[in-house]
Amino acid sequence: MGTSEKNICQSCGMPMINMTDFGTDRDGNINTDYCHYCYQEGEFTDKGISLEEKMARNIKIAVKLGMTKATASKLARNTLPKLRRWRKSKKAQQVFK
Repeated sequence: MGTSEKNICQSCGMPMINMTDFGTDRDGNINTDYCHYCYQEGEFTDKGISLEEKMARNIKIAVKLGMTKATASKLARNTLPKLRRWRKSKKAQQVFK
């Protein structure tokens, strides 16, 4: 079963296309807000990470996958602060100003 393009992880921004891309709730059900890299068994896999640390991690992964650092940085800065997990963070508030 596939999903629409609108399904992106609300923590890292990864597109979630297949059911296996989605995270899971504590009861084992699929969680459609977060990917399996970020959310498993009802908890974030990177509890306590800041928005800034998450952006740095995403940039590093994107560069490893072949994206330029400048493009990856721009994508992270423009995407992550708008995602549900990060909207209330102080860093996200600064980005929106």
